[in-house]
Amino acid sequence: MLAWYRLCKLHDLYTCPELNDVLHLQCKGITKLENLDAYTGLKTLYLEQNAISDIENLDKLVNLRCLYLGKNMIYSTLGLQALTNLETLDLAENVISTINDLSKLPLLKTLNISGNRLHTVDDIRDLAACPQLQSLDMASNRLEAPEVVDFILSMPLLYLRLMGNPAVSNYKHYRKTLLARMPSLNYLDDSPVFPKDRRLAVAFVEGGGVEAERAMRETIR
Repeated sequence: MLAWYRLCKLHDLYTCPELNDVLHLQCKGITKLENLDAYTGLKTLYLEQNAISDIENLDKLVNLRCLYLGKNMIYSTLGLQALTNLETLDLAENVISTINDLSKLPLLKTLNISGNRLHTVDDIRDLAACPQLQSLDMASNRLEAPEVVDFILSMPLLYLRLMGNPAVSNYKHYRKTLLARMPSLNYLDDSPVFPKDRRLAVAFVEGGGVEAERAMRETIR
């Protein structure tokens, strides 16, 4: 209880841990997740830029909506299965090579797992079972095979960042294909998707290449 009390005093929080809904623990040199069981009311937890390697001891934080674990030393996505209310998860710039058990988070909408070590389509296959996922950032991993893009095409995403992976340059007509075959997508890599872009992409992919795209451009004009 003393550790919880000191933590609350240090950050000007309620001294009853369960009354706090946000906790900032960035850049604290934390190496192990512990002493958080009493923070049962937490909705947002910031833990970026520490030295955490394992996601553990979070089972009591069942009200958590947003969890930020970027820039740590995390190697696995295991340990989150109790956080069934989690909507936003940031795991950017860690050392994760495979996505596991995120499909057990039924409300997960936003995932940032950029700057990790994902390599093959099997490493990300668990994402297919995340029913609410809308925003996905997998930029700057090691995803290489064109099959990675084919896999993503089946996901009803609104936002996608895949830049910085070899799969982008290895996939013929990458941007046009995604815009044409992912009708809900409104942001791809570092650019928004405008209705004109999608009309041109659909013409190119489904209508017969450059000539069809040129004809659609004239129609729009």
